[in-house]
Amino acid sequence: MKLLIPYARTLATAAMSLMLVVGSSAQTREPLIMIFAGDVVLAENVESFVGDRTGYVFDLWKPGNDADVFMVNLEHPVTTATERVEKKFNFKMHPRYGATLVDGGITIVNAANNHIFDYGVQGMEDTMGFLDSLGIAYTGLGRNLAEARKPVVLKKKGWTVGFLGYFGGGEYSASRNRTGFAPRYARFMVEDIRQLKKSADYVVVNLHWGVERAPEPEDWQIQLAHRLVDAGADLIVGHHPHVLQGIEQYKGSIIAYSLGNFVFGGNSRHTYETGVLKVTLGRGDPGVELVPVSVVRWQPRPSAEPVRGEVLDVVRERSRNFPSHPFSAGAQE
Repeated sequence: MKLLIPYARTLATAAMSLMLVVGSSAQTREPLIMIFAGDVVLAENVESFVGDRTGYVFDLWKPGNDADVFMVNLEHPVTTATERVEKKFNFKMHPRYGATLVDGGITIVNAANNHIFDYGVQGMEDTMGFLDSLGIAYTGLGRNLAEARKPVVLKKKGWTVGFLGYFGGGEYSASRNRTGFAPRYARFMVEDIRQLKKSADYVVVNLHWGVERAPEPEDWQIQLAHRLVDAGADLIVGHHPHVLQGIEQYKGSIIAYSLGNFVFGGNSRHTYETGVLKVTLGRGDPGVELVPVSVVRWQPRPSAEPVRGEVLDVVRERSRNFPSHPFSAGAQE
């Protein structure tokens, strides 16, 4: 069952500054395929199970081979630091699992979340340096507020796509002279989206938000998402609840409130169902496909029937209260 979501939005082409630009622009546009997944924790239980087998996680499916862009939420710092922040759960990924990120074809990560600061400023700065060394772009993290709010801008196959990421606020959010994540302040986000939209054909906003295990977003999330779409966001990708939530279609844009866990070693559950979002930019309206994924002993791969249909049914049910959603009458299947 394939869900293609009709989409329409005016494209802007003005120039902008303060961007990390990846790749180069082509004169003729070709189809551009992007895959978005939820939370990734290659630590704790994954690390204990996998050990030195860095190719294990993506041995059955390498999403990056099926797309031009593969983006996940990286739910921890990449560091060998030992001084951790006082909190209930602290995660960190050993640098050797950088090979796992590369093996899966991950090209961009959102780094604005509630575990990126688990090992303080040292952990965040180590993460940025390590991702730079791998050639993996990141958004939502910087050595100051301006850097943390700066988008990743990908120019490929004639398309210009911009990526932004945000999480909450507080002590470890970035400030004028402090390393940290991009805080989820509406004023900042609206400013960033409007500026990015001046030159990007397609604007993606990652939001780490919501209530853990909740099947539906809260009212404030829906209101905020709508405000960001009104500012120019074309796609909003949410994560943090650890479960799949509904998908809304609002003014031609798509809001995936939570993509749940992708490969999540933060708990011992190693086999479960989840999903990824596949977005195709082409000659007509962009197509958006929810791809059910089965994770078995930490290895993800596209689900087979009947599980595939069951996952889609769950997301359909959790989308039912939105005025418009991909499962509405008129959506193509």
